Order: sequence, then structure tokens, then C-alpha cells
Amino acid sequence: MKTKTTFFSFLLFLFFSTTATSTAPDYPHTENANECACEIYVPNVFSPNGDTKNDVFKAIPGTSCSLTQFTLKVFDRFGALVFETASADEGWDGSYKGQGAPQATYVYVVQYELADDSKKLPKIVSGSLALIR
Repeated sequence: MKTKTTFFSFLLFLFFSTTATSTAPDYPHTENANECACEIYVPNVFSPNGDTKNDVFKAIPGTSCSLTQFTLKVFDRFGALVFETASADEGWDGSYKGQGAPQATYVYVVQYELADDSKKLPKIVSGSLALIR
């Protein structure tokens, strides 16, 4: 005599909604750059091919920005620092160790302080950019 065994499985989906409130003390921290009055424009692609269009990658502070400190760092996909500057007027020409850097995606970090910020908290903007040859 054969017996037939049947298995039933049920999936249960749960959805949670939470609201977080903070009662932590006001310790020094970095602020999101999107919340401050100074907007810094950072392109996400550039092409250092000598045609005088988008040949240099740089972060461009808005006209209402008065900065006391500024650094721009660019890293390759392995985390190696390929470019660094402390001047908002200087940009990366797409070279690394005297050679043209390969076409790839890189990561940038811009850190700056505003002259009129009484807290002197550093603002940080970061993202990725594509180098196209």
C-alpha cells in the first residue's frame, strides 16, 4: 500500500513602520552639504582628451560661497589616491604618475568649511565620476 505525503509551505510577509526620535546630546558632527547655504557643483563625468571641453575635473563652489578650507581628493576603484588639491581653482587633468589615467569610474571626496559658519563644522560632498577617453 502506497501513501501520499503532501507538504504545504506558507510564506509570511511582515511590514514594519518605525519612527526614530533622537535624544542624543549635540556632539560635534559633520553636516550634510545639501543642507547648507553653499552649493558646490561637482560634475559626474569628464573627458581629458584635449578638445578643451570638459578636460579638467574640479568642484565648483557657488558664487555665494566663502570658504576657509577646501580639499578635493580623487580615488581609483582600488582606493588609491590619484589626485589631491587644497585649492578650489585647481582640478584634475586625468593623469596619474605622469601617465593618462585609464577610462574608468573614480570616487571623489570634497571637504570644505564655510567662512560664515560659527560652528566650523566640515561639510563633505562625495560621489563617483566617469573618466572618458
